[in-house]
Amino acid sequence: MKKILFFLLVVAVFPLTGKGQAVPYQGGDDNPVRDSILDRPYVVMDPAVKWLLQAHRELTERQRGIPGFRVQIFMDAGNQARLNTQRSRAEFERKHPGIQAYIVYEEPNFKLRVGDFRTRLDARRYLETIKEDYPAAYIVVSQINFPDL
Repeated sequence: MKKILFFLLVVAVFPLTGKGQAVPYQGGDDNPVRDSILDRPYVVMDPAVKWLLQAHRELTERQRGIPGFRVQIFMDAGNQARLNTQRSRAEFERKHPGIQAYIVYEEPNFKLRVGDFRTRLDARRYLETIKEDYPAAYIVVSQINFPDL
């Protein structure tokens, strides 16, 4: 009976010891051969996982920004919408030189959004400072530019 229990224990534990072990990585992407210069772990993964990782990298490079918040201060539609939005942008940039303004076209509206805020709280603080000049302004979720480091 002890031999059977020991055998079952070995059979149950043995597969766990072989899974997930890293092979020394030296050199190229798919070369697990030891090299004297580099000594990093090499992870063997399914080609579908490699494809997904590559697709994720390409997608994030194309987005050119991160999720964040902006304050929308103006919106117009009609024959003179673009011109009115550009005038509003010039006026805003004259009053607030440190904050970037963006014109967004979502058919049929031209919208003027300002700022690159990582959190809603930051956008709210800025909204409170310009609320007197732009009483109809509100916070919108948007792709923002990467922050300056």
